[in-house]
Amino acid sequence: MMMSQNISAVHARLQSSGGVRSFVAALAVLLLAALFLSGCAGRGPREVAPPRFTELERHPQDLSVYAARAGGDAPLLDAATQAAQDQRWNTRFFAPWAQARTGVTLAEVTRTAPYLTKDGRTRGHAENLLPWDASRFAALVANCDAPSFPAMAERGIIVRNTALRELPTLRPSFANPDKAGQGYPFDDLQRSAVWTGTPVFVSHVSLDRAWLYCETGFASGWVPAEHVALADATFRALYQNGRYAAVLRDDVALTSPNQAFIATAHIGAVFPVAVESPGGLTVLVPLRDADGRAVLGQSTLPAGYAAMKPLTISAARMAEIGNRMMGQPYGWGGMYEDRDCSATLRDLFAPFGIWLPRNSASQAKAGRFVDFGKASPDGKEAIIRAQGVPFLTLLWLKGHITLYLGEYDGHPVMFHNIWGLRVFNNSGEDGERGQEGRFILGRAVVTSLRPGTELPNLTTPDGLVARMLGMSILPGGAGLPGGGGQ
Repeated sequence: MMMSQNISAVHARLQSSGGVRSFVAALAVLLLAALFLSGCAGRGPREVAPPRFTELERHPQDLSVYAARAGGDAPLLDAATQAAQDQRWNTRFFAPWAQARTGVTLAEVTRTAPYLTKDGRTRGHAENLLPWDASRFAALVANCDAPSFPAMAERGIIVRNTALRELPTLRPSFANPDKAGQGYPFDDLQRSAVWTGTPVFVSHVSLDRAWLYCETGFASGWVPAEHVALADATFRALYQNGRYAAVLRDDVALTSPNQAFIATAHIGAVFPVAVESPGGLTVLVPLRDADGRAVLGQSTLPAGYAAMKPLTISAARMAEIGNRMMGQPYGWGGMYEDRDCSATLRDLFAPFGIWLPRNSASQAKAGRFVDFGKASPDGKEAIIRAQGVPFLTLLWLKGHITLYLGEYDGHPVMFHNIWGLRVFNNSGEDGERGQEGRFILGRAVVTSLRPGTELPNLTTPDGLVARMLGMSILPGGAGLPGGGGQ
């Protein structure tokens, strides 16, 4: 309205004075004023499009693309080496049943040190993201029944997918929810998922009898008692029959002959074979009777859902199984029966009879370790190109591990399940760097060794390769090709 009135005034002045130059000058002033006013009205934060993460577009999210360049169906190991590895896998898997006594200490069973300060105050944050209440935490610790440890020395078996916990609770403890890497999903009480059919040694029981402390061949922790059945000598002899099937898909329903549901199985799970037929495999599945004892059930898995272990290892066959994990959500310590970086690799190699430890630091020692020393990012890539074996080489940095796939578009690429990339959170009009955050990927992906370098706030300009410490060339194992061992 004001602009319209001003123009009318100028028009009237023009009529009275007849001065064209006066009109032009006045109109110019008005236009400048309008530009100034519109500029003032529009000031404020400018909308800036966030940078695009292009890694997943530039690299096919299909492992078969990389497998074709890595030999396809050609075996990656000779038959004798793979057979020896498979025997080692079986020995490690059933190791808890060979135990006569516990292999853990009281400190591991009652893990209080990381969660208490020197003066006894709680350190972690509970599910409400507030510090653990001291009385609640004290009750949790008391339920470990430390004075009675070890209260048991029994062999058992997991009868449903479960988790190993640091303390006898399903409630979480987050170190600091306000800091990246210390809040969700990083529950400090979560050790590992454990699949149905896993042998365990039971060394302790909680005060309320609701939890058992179980030792597997790869990790130990507290498990809900209802997820465990005690296995007597007869059961163990029938179950450890020397012929095993590897599950090749996730979320496979194990049902009895009358179609009653027994349990769910995932890639990485292994069961004894009862009957082998062209149409599939009938496997033995552990059940828990009313007294908490293990009894045998049976379930038939169609061809393609399970196969005799070990499968002949090739890049193509690994790609087939790995593609079923592609894009799956990240699961810290196996939360929600999802996988983190090390669990992804551990389960991927299981059908081929290659045993991997549970965490990334241990997996880095599972094969012949090549130390990157003080090599530059480009130098590390050169070492990987020269010595890495696609689909048999693990690339390791502190807290993370990946599978080397070979080269694509002239640079090394890898398959990994990753939570996120380290970035600085920008704050303020000048874009100064704030505290460290995460660019969330949260799933299993294929990337280069430098994912996110197009992001302006990446903490390390050279990406993950800058933090890589070395690589592990599988298979490894004491006295076997690859060397290394655990």
